[in-house]
Amino acid sequence: GHGAITASSAEQIVEQVLDLPERTRMQILAPIVRRKKGQHKTIFEKIQKDGYVRVRVDGDIFDVTEVPELSKSKMHNIEVVIDRLVNKAGIRSRLFDSVEAALRLGDGYLMIDTMDGNELLFSEPYSCPVCGFTVPELAPRL
Repeated sequence: GHGAITASSAEQIVEQVLDLPERTRMQILAPIVRRKKGQHKTIFEKIQKDGYVRVRVDGDIFDVTEVPELSKSKMHNIEVVIDRLVNKAGIRSRLFDSVEAALRLGDGYLMIDTMDGNELLFSEPYSCPVCGFTVPELAPRL
């Protein structure tokens, strides 16, 4: 199931993740393709260049070099697996780095997939998760 989308800073996301039950196993994912048709080959090449090893394509995890050819006419979801962690004392700094990397790669979005099948989607403030539209903060008119 999908968790509610909450607008959060990296710091707040880290706090929420650390609140999960101890020993929760999780993956930190950066969503990079949301419901877009195509084979997305250049995307996989870029992921590999960036040094990431695993991707999740339409819910299945693959080594980035072994992703099967995608159907051009189907809509796909692609996430980069940024990190895999177990929630326990001492993970904060690694978690923070991974959260920041995921937000950067996912353009302000990040998913936490806990191994018990829960998925939490976070977005940094001012972006719309439905259409991916980012709302600039309004500058005060002088």
